[in-house]
Amino acid sequence: MAAPVSLLLYERPAQSTTAFIGDLTPVIHDWRRTTRAMGGFWKGDFSITEADMSGNDMINFFTWNIGRRIVERTYGETISWEGEIVEMDFTYRGLTYRRTLDPEKWHNKVKVSYRDSTTKTSTATDWASTAISQAMLGDSEYIDVVGDNYDSTSAEALRDRHLTKYAWPAPRPLEGFSYGTGMGLGRGNEIRVLCAGYVMTMNRRFRESDTAADDASTQIATLVGESEFVTAGDIDANTLQVPITGSEIAFKLWDGIEDMIEMGDASGNRWVGGVYGGRVFDYHLAETAITHYWKDGRLLDRAMQPIIAPSLIKPDIIVRISETPFQTYQTGGNVSDSAMNAYVDEVEFMMPDAYTLTLAEL
Repeated sequence: MAAPVSLLLYERPAQSTTAFIGDLTPVIHDWRRTTRAMGGFWKGDFSITEADMSGNDMINFFTWNIGRRIVERTYGETISWEGEIVEMDFTYRGLTYRRTLDPEKWHNKVKVSYRDSTTKTSTATDWASTAISQAMLGDSEYIDVVGDNYDSTSAEALRDRHLTKYAWPAPRPLEGFSYGTGMGLGRGNEIRVLCAGYVMTMNRRFRESDTAADDASTQIATLVGESEFVTAGDIDANTLQVPITGSEIAFKLWDGIEDMIEMGDASGNRWVGGVYGGRVFDYHLAETAITHYWKDGRLLDRAMQPIIAPSLIKPDIIVRISETPFQTYQTGGNVSDSAMNAYVDEVEFMMPDAYTLTLAEL
């Protein structure tokens, strides 16, 4: 029997970190989500149809739930995935509408970087923001980089135009209108919901200043501390010296952290990091020992017992393939030298008990 898994809806963390909205488990279909060794809780999606929710309830769900927190729990307690609703497509009476937190289409704090047409120097406007959007959904910063035909007045006008157009994730029709005999109203009402882990929210803020070279782990902790919804968890020491350079070219927080993680350490080891339950960021050496086995088409633990709760499988594990046509060989004495071993880089879980393990090079 599969472990009990539920999908719960909470308030946006900018408004409350504890307020519970409701249990979505009875009304959703096809819930599946991914977790990555590089990033942690990544993406998820589900659908709601008119068979499970009235038209008015679907309208209310689409209207009020953008940005709200999604928590998958296993056995009622363990957070096995966590993220937010970042996009919804609502098909209603033949037309499809979208609400999205895509930062290209939703940003409530904007500046424009430009080359002044008179002085021929690179400069930027001050930040401008929409406080009510920030209070509801958190920050979504956007820097629009433009060319030479701007001065301070025109650059500020462009900045303010961005805020007017993109400060709210308003519902927008996705398609044009068509009419023809026999076209009808199309398929029934449905909402497709896309979720993303909180690591994605880190890219809604920029780093625009420099910090002298320091331990990679220290620099990563600093950047995590500048995010809005994520806090530092277990960040292991890595003494590789890395500077932060954001004054010349601003960078998004997760992009900068990911680059540092990819550097590894001074000994050439792989490191991994990401956001997990409670919106906590962990950073550590990647796994180097065999942690699981694959036999008879399923994953087993170290004791060669089947995994009872597939929703709790995480990436950054090394799986020994018990049935393989290849001989065991370890030319260098490392676990990566054997064709029988595979590093799991991503795990996809599909309710109630299906899973896919995506492999990467060791």
